[in-house]
Amino acid sequence: MTNQHPLTDDIMYELHGNKRGYSNPFDAADMRAAADWQLEQVIEWLRHNLHLNPTSVDYVVENLREAMRPQQLEDN
Repeated sequence: MTNQHPLTDDIMYELHGNKRGYSNPFDAADMRAAADWQLEQVIEWLRHNLHLNPTSVDYVVENLREAMRPQQLEDN
């Protein structure tokens, strides 16, 4: 099973491109790690601020993960 991140090289090129006078000190792995970190922050916020029962929060979190990472496959 592959673990393909949805933040593809093409998307990163669209975001960063080859802009004159700008260099990117971060590589693709750094950008993907930052996107994953941000998703985890949103999930933590949801867990603390959605006033639903735990099963409902887990349902929302799982659907959010699928929406934000549709191409990422889990190995576990």
